[in-house]
Amino acid sequence: MIGRRLTYAALLLGAAVMHLAYGQYETYFVLLFLLFVPVLSLLISLPAILTTRADLFACGDVRRGRAARVTLRTATRFFLPPEVVKITVQQRNLFLDARGIRKKIRINGVCAGEETFEPETERLGTISYRIRRARCCDYLGLFSIPIRRSGPVAFTVLPNAEPPVPVPELIEPSPRITKPKPLGFSEEHELRPYREGDAINLIHWKLSEKYGETIVREPQELIRKNVVLSMDLYADYAAQQSALEQLRFLSDLLLENGVTYLLHFGLHSTYIRSDGEFGRFLKSALSEPIRAETATPVAPGSDTLVYRIVPKKEARS
Repeated sequence: MIGRRLTYAALLLGAAVMHLAYGQYETYFVLLFLLFVPVLSLLISLPAILTTRADLFACGDVRRGRAARVTLRTATRFFLPPEVVKITVQQRNLFLDARGIRKKIRINGVCAGEETFEPETERLGTISYRIRRARCCDYLGLFSIPIRRSGPVAFTVLPNAEPPVPVPELIEPSPRITKPKPLGFSEEHELRPYREGDAINLIHWKLSEKYGETIVREPQELIRKNVVLSMDLYADYAAQQSALEQLRFLSDLLLENGVTYLLHFGLHSTYIRSDGEFGRFLKSALSEPIRAETATPVAPGSDTLVYRIVPKKEARS
């Protein structure tokens, strides 16, 4: 655009000098023509410029290392396309809080244009794309006018599942305990002396005869222990990735077996009851800048299993 403006300025200056030197009708006509041409170009270009819009579209969330795509599309409702659309797009990883990468896009002379980005997904985080600048030029390239644009779009690079070594026993059999079952039959039972009000069908006749006292079978209801996963936050990216990938593995393991758990993530705590809740937690965690934070200590109890997730040795700095 600067080159075209300089060329136009040179032509206009030449026409003015020629008119001052010769003062002929023809030179006057040339000068007026050069002055009117930019206005004519702008008037012809305005319908296309005013109906042009730039939009960003992002793919869904992906696992680390999988392919991802973000698409930039431009479209005009006028039958003539704009001369050129110039757009600046900024990419940023919100989790790493890295300085955004700016890309300049130029789409020439089409009613519907498209540009595709394939961002790198080897590092976790929420990848945000934002249109910082979007402008159209008139057909002479002398004027630049802003066009409508969409808001930012984003997708999240999620951790893969990486088992801790060794894998803790959070499913069988340690997280299972029993409690008395008031009514009904159960394969699980405990033996105790007879108490007034016990049903006759609960009496264990053989043991009662053997020990010389009335012994009953008390049905037991099988319940699971409470599971707590505790995880510190690390300013070092490799350590944070290792811990999150172990968390992903343990969460999948627990939820597939119908075990809900309490997650201590730094200073924050949340109950995870389904894959959907865990997915929303991950998206929220990966959209905030990485930071160091120590999880609140949890004391294990008789009915609680606590597992502390730590980065693997190769991931520690």
